[in-house]
Amino acid sequence: MPGSPQVRRLLGGTLTGRLPNEMALVAILVWATTSGSWIVFGGLLSALEGLSSSVVQPVKGRLMDRHGQTAVRLPAAVLNSALLVALPLTGRPDMASPRPPSSPPA
Repeated sequence: MPGSPQVRRLLGGTLTGRLPNEMALVAILVWATTSGSWIVFGGLLSALEGLSSSVVQPVKGRLMDRHGQTAVRLPAAVLNSALLVALPLTGRPDMASPRPPSSPPA
């Protein structure tokens, strides 16, 4: 029943609810590259965020089953937001991986 209203509503809610998580990956990549770092470094940071999310999500699900959604989601959202806000405060990413000097045009 892919065309039924229930499926559309569920799929729409799921995609809308996951959009901020996916946008965080893009934001990390953009932040790293616009701060003067290599795109590889930005990709590595985004990959680490994605991997950590894939490890944490099952744990969050289990905790939600035991303690309820509100008791788990609110602290998780606050912690995730605080860590994303703190990322630019850690310093410019080009300190870790500076771009090589550009070669003169041929």
